[in-house]
Amino acid sequence: MITFAPKSKIIPIMKFFKISIFILSAALFFACQQQSSQNFTLTGKTQATGMAYLQDRVSGKMVTLDSVAIENGSFTFTGSLQYPQMLYLRIDGVPGRLGIFMENAPIQIAVESLEPLQFTVKGSQSHEIFEGLTTLLVPVEESMRNLEKEILDAEVLGNTEQANRLREAFDKAELSRKEMVKEYIKPFSNMTVAVFIANRQLQHGASPEELREIFSGFNKSLKGTLYYDEMETSVIALERVAIGQPAVDFTLADTEGNQVSLSDLQGKVVLISFWASWCPYCRKSNPELVKVYKKFAGRNFEVLGVSLDRNREAWLKGVEEDGLKWIHVSDLVGWQSGPAAKYAVRSIPQNVLVDVKGTIIGRNLKYSELEAILENMLRGV
Repeated sequence: MITFAPKSKIIPIMKFFKISIFILSAALFFACQQQSSQNFTLTGKTQATGMAYLQDRVSGKMVTLDSVAIENGSFTFTGSLQYPQMLYLRIDGVPGRLGIFMENAPIQIAVESLEPLQFTVKGSQSHEIFEGLTTLLVPVEESMRNLEKEILDAEVLGNTEQANRLREAFDKAELSRKEMVKEYIKPFSNMTVAVFIANRQLQHGASPEELREIFSGFNKSLKGTLYYDEMETSVIALERVAIGQPAVDFTLADTEGNQVSLSDLQGKVVLISFWASWCPYCRKSNPELVKVYKKFAGRNFEVLGVSLDRNREAWLKGVEEDGLKWIHVSDLVGWQSGPAAKYAVRSIPQNVLVDVKGTIIGRNLKYSELEAILENMLRGV
């Protein structure tokens, strides 16, 4: 995220060996490179006309840092960065945003196709590392998409046994994917791009011990850079809300504007479900949670949905469309949600299971695991 179903593919041992050689070669190459410039120049080529905008994602929102006119199919940005970081390029007439891992160097970007969107970046070592992982993961991610489709097909046909086997294969593939990412970033432990990758690829579902181990692998010289400091904050927060720790209380407004606290539900088994109406993976998994909730509602079990929405209407519409009958709260500030920060939530969907005494007993449970736990805990209730 590998024994796969027939339609899925496996990455051969020899191919993984070649991948390891590539990583070693890349590490040696980049280790010999020096940033000779204290400034960057980003030169772009495009058939579009109008303006180009260099942007950063700040607190979940896109902020324009600079803008220039496109003249004769070209544009140029200049500036200086304290450290290499991911910035985004928006061009009038070009769909979406182009992510570029920028650093102080002469960098060129060429937009080669709009449908599908294709572009190439040259001159940034950090971007080459970032793109190298993307290319490396293509086969395993394709296999995982195939597995997801096969799981859905099996569920539609009511073949529970086959669906469970496929889920096991998917879980193994996800573990294999994580190990590939870990191995890939090891040679670049002194580069911000490696921490950026770890934040994006390895935090979801990681235990406090696992995340601490990943974090300790990075060079301490990176302290003070955004991605390193973000990961350090996540490690500390995750350890504070690890399994066995008391659940951290919070209070937010529900869909009617009433203030609801997690502590109001003490005495019940509570699943804190972090989600958002704009999150496709959340919406896709909601029907499974609905089934679990219907089975255990009224048996001393409650779900507390914490939405990372910004738009109230979209939030309420998502609740209604998916038939989510449990308690819902939100501060409508997206990724800046207070409870999300307290529970070290960096990706969604995520969940936290709290027992009747207010102690955390599970994190990021699959709904089949949740159902088994509830069956055991609420037997006779």
